[in-house]
Amino acid sequence: MSQINPPLVGSVIERKPTSQSAPKLFVPAKTGFPAVQHRSKSAFARNIDNLRRTGSSRPRNVPTIVPSRPTRLQGPTDPDTWRDRMGRENEERVASMTEEEREQERQEILDRFGAGVGDLLKRVMRAREKQATSVQGDNTLSTDTAQGQSSVLEPVPVTAREDIQREVTFNRLSTPPPALSTSSTRPSSRADRKLRFAELGPEDVHVYESAPPSPRRKALALPPPSNDGSAISLGKYSESGHPVPTAAFQKVDIEPEEGTAEYIRRRYFPNASVNDPSVAWMQASQSFDSHATSLRFDLSGKPIPPSTSSILPTHLGLHHHAEGTHAGYTLDDMFLLSRSTVPAQRATMLAVLTKVGQRVAAMLKGETEGIEELVGQEEELRKRIMAAGAEALLERGSVGARAVEVVWQCIVGWDEEITTIEGVESESPSDTAICSLRLDFFLPQIATLLSRGDITDETKQQLLGILHRLGQQSNSFATSIVTTSNLILSILRSFLLTPVPPTETSPLPDPCAIELLIALASASRQNASALQGSANDLLRFISFLPSSSMYPPALSISLLTATLRFYTVLANYGLFSHIATTAVEQLTRLSQYILSDACSSSTLAVAWMDLLAAWMVCAVDPHQTTPDHEILWSQIIGWGWDSEVNNLSDRLGNEQKHWPVWAGIWRVHAVWLEGAKVNSIRGGSSERMECLDVIRDGFTEGIEKEVIIGCLDAIKQSMDQLALLLPGQSPLPHLRAITSYATTLSAAIRLWLACLPPLSDGPLDSPPFPMPFHRISDLCAMITVHPYWSLLDSKDRGIGSAYVYLRSLSELLSVYLRLSRRLPTTSKELWMAQALSILSKLLPGDEDFALEVINDISGLITPEWLEGLGIQTPPVIWDRGGINLVKPFLVHAIRPHRDIHIGPMSPTPQSISTATTQRLPSVTALRTFGLPLLREWTLSPLDHLLHSGTSEVFKALPVGWDASEVEIVRASLLLTRLCREILHHYSLTNFALTREEAVFGCMKVFMLEHGQNQTTDSTEEVFRDQIVDRLMADMLRPYTVYTTLSRSSSGPVIPTPIRPDLEQVATRFLGTTPFYQYYTDFVALYDAISFSHPLFASLLLPPTSMQYPLDYRKHLWNDFGHILKTVRTPVEQVICEDLREYLWPIEEDPQMISFYLRGLLKQQLQGFVRFVALHHIASSIWYDISTNFSWREERASKLLKAVVEQSDPELIREVAQYWQNATGPTLLPPQCFDLVSIRQVRTSRLEFVTGLGLRDRLQGLFLMS
Repeated sequence: MSQINPPLVGSVIERKPTSQSAPKLFVPAKTGFPAVQHRSKSAFARNIDNLRRTGSSRPRNVPTIVPSRPTRLQGPTDPDTWRDRMGRENEERVASMTEEEREQERQEILDRFGAGVGDLLKRVMRAREKQATSVQGDNTLSTDTAQGQSSVLEPVPVTAREDIQREVTFNRLSTPPPALSTSSTRPSSRADRKLRFAELGPEDVHVYESAPPSPRRKALALPPPSNDGSAISLGKYSESGHPVPTAAFQKVDIEPEEGTAEYIRRRYFPNASVNDPSVAWMQASQSFDSHATSLRFDLSGKPIPPSTSSILPTHLGLHHHAEGTHAGYTLDDMFLLSRSTVPAQRATMLAVLTKVGQRVAAMLKGETEGIEELVGQEEELRKRIMAAGAEALLERGSVGARAVEVVWQCIVGWDEEITTIEGVESESPSDTAICSLRLDFFLPQIATLLSRGDITDETKQQLLGILHRLGQQSNSFATSIVTTSNLILSILRSFLLTPVPPTETSPLPDPCAIELLIALASASRQNASALQGSANDLLRFISFLPSSSMYPPALSISLLTATLRFYTVLANYGLFSHIATTAVEQLTRLSQYILSDACSSSTLAVAWMDLLAAWMVCAVDPHQTTPDHEILWSQIIGWGWDSEVNNLSDRLGNEQKHWPVWAGIWRVHAVWLEGAKVNSIRGGSSERMECLDVIRDGFTEGIEKEVIIGCLDAIKQSMDQLALLLPGQSPLPHLRAITSYATTLSAAIRLWLACLPPLSDGPLDSPPFPMPFHRISDLCAMITVHPYWSLLDSKDRGIGSAYVYLRSLSELLSVYLRLSRRLPTTSKELWMAQALSILSKLLPGDEDFALEVINDISGLITPEWLEGLGIQTPPVIWDRGGINLVKPFLVHAIRPHRDIHIGPMSPTPQSISTATTQRLPSVTALRTFGLPLLREWTLSPLDHLLHSGTSEVFKALPVGWDASEVEIVRASLLLTRLCREILHHYSLTNFALTREEAVFGCMKVFMLEHGQNQTTDSTEEVFRDQIVDRLMADMLRPYTVYTTLSRSSSGPVIPTPIRPDLEQVATRFLGTTPFYQYYTDFVALYDAISFSHPLFASLLLPPTSMQYPLDYRKHLWNDFGHILKTVRTPVEQVICEDLREYLWPIEEDPQMISFYLRGLLKQQLQGFVRFVALHHIASSIWYDISTNFSWREERASKLLKAVVEQSDPELIREVAQYWQNATGPTLLPPQCFDLVSIRQVRTSRLEFVTGLGLRDRLQGLFLMS
């Protein structure tokens, strides 16, 4: 029996209009306030009350409903039917496309959806087929069940009215609760998020037998249905987990599960149909997950591959709150949840970010397993992770602890190796994460945390490590730490000023806090002055010796050693030296303990002797301390420190562990003798004799001699190992070992120098005690050329900061240079060669020694000495002051920053009053300092002449200095020539000017006229001065082709196989200005004022070699092609190492070839420029010159015809007979025009010209004469 559908709209009954009553006047309440309306009554109840008061009532009789014509509603379209229709249309469209159109469409799909779209579509198709199979099976089962039911249940006919009443009753029963009622749904702030769970199989779920699967509901066990046909189907199973009503029970409504889309629809949108598009957003999305391929991490910070994250079950704890259907957390998820208002969730995400930060930091070491897509984003991720931690720093509990851990990982744990490198700023331009910190906001937070007292010891240690690393970052960071309110006080109270005596629950003092104070004081004199108050608090650690300390022995020794080192840093500024007087009793007991057998710590003994040496330096000139006279030399004599350290040597052997102690003893002796020369009678001669009586035997045949020999061997062995390091191996262990050995050897040489009489007393009759001078000399020569000096140019922040370990080697070279000058076997020329090579190895902090060397060099350079070397100099140079004219410029080259003075490794009485910092600059800022000097330092006066308007030297010239521009250039060029010849004579060519540096230096001389007002009188132009012209020619001669080819022993030849080119050399002077712009100005200046100056013209050629970009050649040969006829530089005088630089590879640019041809045909070129143009034109015509050249017959024929038709017979002969070796020596004219011995070449060329119809005109050039 067919069922009659109820009408959609029934009869419309209009109510009878009622009479309109006039509006009532407002009657105020008796109390003067409006009547109270209780919200406890519902709107329906209030409406009933109003009706009762007004007397009106609603009609009680239900109007008769007259059914209208049944209206058949169009049901929803079957998605399978729509999918099949679209599939057929797509197949027809693809079939009608060409292969190119298909490939284009395929490429567009790959560009839009990625390479994995094919796999995605396959998975979707398999899932659809699986679903279709499942539904088909369910339909079969439902049909069978329905057939079984037909024999038991008979359909009951109903009338239309009964059907309507049943529907009304059904709707009343299924009406959802009001929207404002209380429910357990998610809050509105989370309404835009959807819960997703991993797809589970039966094998993924384990049901414990001892407990039900859910604590809320009891498991309902149903027996399996019988096969007798009595079972009734409750519906079909669908993917959503809800049964689909069968035909027999269509009116039975089952309440949907809370939180599902159907539940939300019924409760909040009861009037919307199931298929209403306006509520389709509630359904589970079947579209492609844009986050499916995003990198995800588990709760331990390990990356989860996308293929794995799509199948992981949620019971593994990887359920998340992000978009997508994959397990795990993306980086965006973690950053979002790290700001959660739920503390546990926030702490968990911060912990995950810490572990992710560890993995990202490991990427810098090449460990990129699973996170390859993050390569190149390390610093940006570091910044974001650190910001997430800094934001939660002040939170209490686990959130705050995890936040500190995150910040520690991004600042300290990112590269812990850097934290072990002291004495240098670790700042780097690539270190943007730390530089992005707002210290004015971040540091007060740390001060607050330390003063709060409710954080764990582990968190305190991490905060201390963060402050230490920030103090190492830069001097400005260290100053910010010191000047932050209450921060230093909080550090002292938390880590050093612990209860005395300690209790079981009280913390112990931490030596790392004193290491932080050392780093901060080393940063600047300002910080050291501010920290003097903290130095008084550290006296408690000196008062209690390790033998009687209340702390464990190891901790007591560490605290005592760190305190002595902190006092040493203050003494290097001339600060806090009065403590030697006020705490003399405690220091005396300390010295007795160190000299006793109870002390076995070498580090404590070295720290004690370093402090004694620093206080002795302060006492040499008491006017240099701050304040004056804090310690006096008479007090040093009274305390007898020099004799005390002698007693320590009795307990030492020749083992390596004792070498640092020997170095400390020798330093104390050396400082004592240096101070005695200043403060004792007869220059301290009696003190020297007493000291020599004590130490001479040891250096002759004792332990001291064995220690020196051991240091020499150890340094050489470590240097050999350092040179053989494989890529990826850290050089730090070897550099630290070399530092220790070099420090010991330097102390021994310094003691030897301190035992000498003043230099004014004349040459030495004999050394104070024997030393292996030849071995020391060979070692220092090896040090100056060792490849580890490349650390100065390293771009790697971690390795670059290690250049601080080269400081001990530069000190060793410094003391050796002093020693070499006192040896009778060292000539002036040899010493100057050594000085010039060592000047390029000095580091910031060695400025005073470098200036001392410059003064000694300028004192050596006299007309008589130069004449003995065979160098003739005009007397006019010496009449005006000679080399002394350029000394102000050389001083500025060594110390360009007047406000920055870095203290030397071994302090001096002058340095303790002038030093502004004890730390070296970062490797990236190193080039802004004068040291180490560049090879062209002798030409630095030219830089100041070119920038005379802004030069700091011209603003502060010494009184009485008066020199002209020409005189400065003369002195600078003379010094440059002398240094080059001295270095070449002793085979120290690596320290001499390279060809490019010499060329650019001479360019500067000519560019002195750039921007000047040119007059008819050119006698004032610097380059026209005869002395200047001759000095430039002498300087460039060793770099010409003639000198290179002849290898004459009469003049210096500078082989430089690896060197920077002109563009790189010019960057040091030009900065960001391109060298090409400088070259264009140089060429224009030649065109304007040169008058074919030969040296000026020869300097136009080097940038036009084939090693440089095409633009240089086009600029000279095209833009200024008219000046080429004035460039008559012979081939032998070209400035290059090999002419092949201009000849190979053969020019292939069509425009450049046309410029060469135009120059040959129109401008009558001469010399080298003619040779270059002829080579490239002939090479483009004859394919036999080079086999690696892309020869084109069409271009060759056009070029040859142009030459034959437009040039003179001499040019035709040269082009036709030109030959050049592709390998081997370069053939110069006239050898390059000899084809007599190359019959095969003549034959092939004759065949080629015959094919062009030019045989009659050219055959005579290819026949045997």
